[in-house]
Amino acid sequence: MTLRLPHIPYKWMIFTVTANGTFMSTLSAGIVNIALPTMSQQFGVSLESIQLVVSFYLLVLTCLLPVFGKLSDNYSRKWMYLGGFITFGVGAFLGALSTTLPTMLLARGVQGIGSSAMMATSQALIAQVFHGKSRGKAFGAIGAVVACGTLAGPAIGGALIQAWGWKSVFWICIPIAIIGVWRGIYLIPRFNAHKRIKMDWPGAMLYTATSFIFLYALNTAADKGWGSRFIVTSFAVSLVLFLAFLWREKMAKRPFLEVSVFKNRTISFGCMVALLGFTALFTNSVLLPFYLTDIMHMDPIKIGMLIMPFPIMLAVASTVVGGLSARFPARILSTVGFGLIVIGTLMYAFIGSSPSIYYILTAQLILGAGSGTFQVPNNTTVLGAAPKGKLGVVASVNALCRNVGTIFGIACSVAIFALVQSAAATHGVDTQTAFIRGYQAAMFFGMGCAVLGGLLSADR
Repeated sequence: MTLRLPHIPYKWMIFTVTANGTFMSTLSAGIVNIALPTMSQQFGVSLESIQLVVSFYLLVLTCLLPVFGKLSDNYSRKWMYLGGFITFGVGAFLGALSTTLPTMLLARGVQGIGSSAMMATSQALIAQVFHGKSRGKAFGAIGAVVACGTLAGPAIGGALIQAWGWKSVFWICIPIAIIGVWRGIYLIPRFNAHKRIKMDWPGAMLYTATSFIFLYALNTAADKGWGSRFIVTSFAVSLVLFLAFLWREKMAKRPFLEVSVFKNRTISFGCMVALLGFTALFTNSVLLPFYLTDIMHMDPIKIGMLIMPFPIMLAVASTVVGGLSARFPARILSTVGFGLIVIGTLMYAFIGSSPSIYYILTAQLILGAGSGTFQVPNNTTVLGAAPKGKLGVVASVNALCRNVGTIFGIACSVAIFALVQSAAATHGVDTQTAFIRGYQAAMFFGMGCAVLGGLLSADR
């Protein structure tokens, strides 16, 4: 049985299924950020601990994305995608039932597994269904879906939390998942499998273990203490595993990640620029909702409305810069983007305790413009330098750097915030001033990453 509407080409019906999953993933990410202050109060945990709700999801996603990407070449992309859809929905259900931080982290980990399976297969499904000019239109439409999900997340999240509490941000994902899976079963064809490529399982396991241990230690260091035995041991173990992974990559006939692509200066610089850019941008993603809640005393709806200008300007800047990229060198455009990020983070560093709404809106618009201006030319440069037959490898490595930068930005900013805030409180500073000093230090860190990213971008 095939479900289709007669007036819509079949391939676009398939597209709507992949768009459904993409929208759900991006919507969920924006919603959960808004819910963090409320969840922190209900669970009775600190900012350093509650940030794991975001970071742990990204951690699992980052660790498993290359693994699912490799597996998708050997097995049915249809059932891998739908399996990811189901897993994400199960994670949302577990999140809605969570009453403690550990159970919430379990739920977010399950969601991370599902999201990684969907992300690893959705673009490949589109590439298999669409050909010629229609493929470009389909990928452009997916970009629009990402923008819509990102835009809707803060607004919908604020309204849901205000009306029904933070659990509603998880309940809303369940019917979306059910509809998506039901439609996908009937609409997505089962493509004939290609000749299977042998998976380098030792390399995959070493990569996953290295990434998970290092990133988990980085995200929990602020809470457990940077000098604690657990954190020091974790970093040491991750270093040993990383060296073993590099050795395995060098010896394997078919390397898991093919780190040899980093020998290309354009690719290595571009990936480092992406890592620094996303680190700078995400220093504010977790801290801003807490600032607006604890210092500005705003409700979730207002917080969502103040966060929305960032994705709006990101979408506008990406479109404009996409047109300018044919007239100006990518090096210049991406460097201008980093300059805007420096200005935006500097504005937040000097935000004080009672800024005007227009000040915050301006900072959000500048950061959004900087994000779109640096990402488009940088991605084009990196992918354009990919050796023949290795476009997929370079794309996955570039995505990996973006995800790692996101995790770095959240983890490092929260760690710096907690360290400076604690030091200020120890010296008798009032709670509000201690918060602002910690926030300021985290924003200066983000600005430093943006400056370094801009210098690398200009020198490539």
